[in-house]
Amino acid sequence: MFNVKRRVVLLGVGGVGKTTLVYRLMGLSAVPHATLRPGLYRLYLSNGAVELLDVPGQHAAEVAQYAARQMAQFFDRAVLMYDVMRADTLYALSEILDSLCIYRNCLSVREVLVVGNKRDLAEEYGYMVENSILPHPTAYISALRDPPEKLIKIVR
Repeated sequence: MFNVKRRVVLLGVGGVGKTTLVYRLMGLSAVPHATLRPGLYRLYLSNGAVELLDVPGQHAAEVAQYAARQMAQFFDRAVLMYDVMRADTLYALSEILDSLCIYRNCLSVREVLVVGNKRDLAEEYGYMVENSILPHPTAYISALRDPPEKLIKIVR
């Protein structure tokens, strides 16, 4: 029996790669589609299980409303994900955090990690939006191309 070691919530507007990240971590080969309701996934690791909550929503206010309903639960880490090819998705993270403070108490988790996704596309096009607005540690990944060993560090 695996004990849940960590609980992680994934926040970001639609299309940034949250569900793709979850599918890659879970080893699912299916192509993800738009997330219409919160998805709770359990990832089994050698040192315990990690629960991942994939919050739906296409726009910042919608994501914040869904997240506010779920945030009554405690999470160890919030992964704030944006698309490194689209600055608006980074600014939306700031909106989501502000909105959470309106709909509920502000985000209360042990750790916050900003994740810039689609690094592979940024390298191909020679353009990348780096996190310059949120004060949290930032990692840059490609949920489609990076090996699972690198991606697992996002949720550990």
